[in-house]
Amino acid sequence: MNTMKKVILISAGDPNSISTEITIKAIENSKINKNVKPVVVSNSKLIEDCKKIIKSDIQLNEIEDKVNFSDFKENYLNIISLPIQENTILGRENIKYSSFIKNSIITCVKTEISSIASAIVTNPINKKMMYRSGFNFQGHTDFLASLSQNKKIPVMMLVTKEFKTIPMTIHVPLKDVPKLISKDLIEITVNIARESLISLFNISQPRIVVTGLNPHSGENGDIGDEEEKIITPAINETKKKQNCYLEGPIAADTAFSSEKRKSYDVVICMYHDQALIPIKTLDFFNGVNVTLGLDFIRTSPDHGTGYDIAGKNIANPNSLIAAINLAYEMSINKK
Repeated sequence: MNTMKKVILISAGDPNSISTEITIKAIENSKINKNVKPVVVSNSKLIEDCKKIIKSDIQLNEIEDKVNFSDFKENYLNIISLPIQENTILGRENIKYSSFIKNSIITCVKTEISSIASAIVTNPINKKMMYRSGFNFQGHTDFLASLSQNKKIPVMMLVTKEFKTIPMTIHVPLKDVPKLISKDLIEITVNIARESLISLFNISQPRIVVTGLNPHSGENGDIGDEEEKIITPAINETKKKQNCYLEGPIAADTAFSSEKRKSYDVVICMYHDQALIPIKTLDFFNGVNVTLGLDFIRTSPDHGTGYDIAGKNIANPNSLIAAINLAYEMSINKK
């Protein structure tokens, strides 16, 4: 196999969501890098049923060689097929699919670790439904971290062509964020971001900025003191240890201007919406979710299950296409 060619594994996601539709559309799309060899870890019947809905005539090829993928066929939808018990009812959450969803993710990870595959792209899941099944993780990010041999704290990065953001705290109530911000968390996040920008994004000297928690970064303690007590000392200490370009805390309301975005490679934000709103506002359909700190590359489209449009043949595959292409680029850069 040409060394530039890379096998990228794609998980099934939620069977009742738009995941299967966007997967077929993405694989058929000419925007996918020609050196990507996508392999879907799903169910053959699930794919065939969705093909009828979206009027796709792509043929399936079941992969038997899960180490070297010698039986991969160009211009086919290559699949590692998993069993599924239930018939799908698109647009409805179904707790009975939780084991299939987890099996797909686990199979992707195990296959990536034990084969020539270079990365994993995960399709959307319904976290609320997964919780009801006994899924004891906030989402993909910490579930994948539990499967990783590299036991670092996982870091979520959102990526578009224009810029990258990292939410330091993710799916937690806003009232809990101040209690979670610590010097250790800031230092760990900066370190993983810096290492990953060098090793996966080919940025030799990363420029990192950190936002403040409060409006105007606290205005010298007048609107909150987390900046003075925690954030600024952590930035200064980390900068000394790492000898890296690190700026902050900067006010979040000015961090994403077109001019400011030219001055950094990633902005580390204090909480979920601070990081995701600018990404989704500027490039909703092409945002990619990346998990840093794992021992394998993982990307994902930056959107949810889309139950409301499932089965209507209107789902946009662009974010999944961007996730596949970014996974390929990261695998090429990987040091």
